[in-house]
Amino acid sequence: MGTVFKRGDNWVIEYKKQNGKLKRESVGKAGVVTKTMAREVLRKREQQIKLGQYEMIEARIPTVQEYSQEYLDYQKNVKQIRSFVRTRACVGHLNRFFGERRLSDVTAVDIDIYKQRRLSEGVKQNTVARELVVIRNLFYHAESRNKFFGKNPVRQSGIPTVNDKKERVLTTEEERRLLDACPKYLKDAIQLALNTGMRRGEILGLRWDWIDFNENLITLPQTNTKNQEMRKVPVNQLIRKILLVRKLLSGGSDFVFPSEESRTGHIYWLNRSFKRACKLADIEGLRFHDFRHTAATRLVESGIPLHAVARLLGHSTVKITERYSHPEESVRKGTDILGKYSSVTDKSTDLSIDENM
Repeated sequence: MGTVFKRGDNWVIEYKKQNGKLKRESVGKAGVVTKTMAREVLRKREQQIKLGQYEMIEARIPTVQEYSQEYLDYQKNVKQIRSFVRTRACVGHLNRFFGERRLSDVTAVDIDIYKQRRLSEGVKQNTVARELVVIRNLFYHAESRNKFFGKNPVRQSGIPTVNDKKERVLTTEEERRLLDACPKYLKDAIQLALNTGMRRGEILGLRWDWIDFNENLITLPQTNTKNQEMRKVPVNQLIRKILLVRKLLSGGSDFVFPSEESRTGHIYWLNRSFKRACKLADIEGLRFHDFRHTAATRLVESGIPLHAVARLLGHSTVKITERYSHPEESVRKGTDILGKYSSVTDKSTDLSIDENM
């Protein structure tokens, strides 16, 4: 039977391996890790030893830090995900907590501790939830490569459900003030967003060879879209004019928004200039992604069918697009239409109102 004890500020478990040698393992800092949590880790170790799995796990399973690099290489070079920077940051937090542990040593209790520690660092719950999605996928990927055996600890622990969808629609007056406050490159990026519904990353990474001026069409390859599917985006006359002017001033760059200072060759962040423009325009609570919401809302309110809006935005289902419609308004208009039919077919109905009723 193993033991649980404190060594300094840390809880430590001690148990005998299959070869009879004692093994000590630090579980975590007291105050963050409880004695009950430490006992649970000890119980798992003893179960692994009893089933003859422990030596196999020690010999074959990589540490979190070792496998993290393999996972990141896969995400960057094979899947070519657009959110690689965010994924790398999430994996970095995982390594900070459990980097030296083997993958199979990370338990649901450890993930619970991870949540508590990240929240205690002042990180918002929705951020922690997004980090856990990345970490969960890392363990699933390791399992598919036979580098991890057992139940996914993130799935066992659970990911907090966060409803943080923020939808802000820009008014035409706010749009005018904001564009007046923007430097040229930011103004062009915003107008592209408002007139195409494209995402920030799709706009900033836009290349000239993706634009067909003869057909007035932008073709976004699957490597540059969120759902990794190729998408065609029509170009109206305003955007055509903006793009032609940028083409003349591009200096031979492959990108519509080039940057010599960026490692990518194009502008990557707009945060500082965007916040400055919002401040000058006296606009609060606006994000760049809200231009996509604004474009979608304007299209729906103008009567464009939801399936057409979904196709333009690159939504996988119309259900995602439905949040831009206003069903209560549609229902009211529907009953008004039905009322017109009834008034035609039933001539006996007196539609005047008796004020004395």
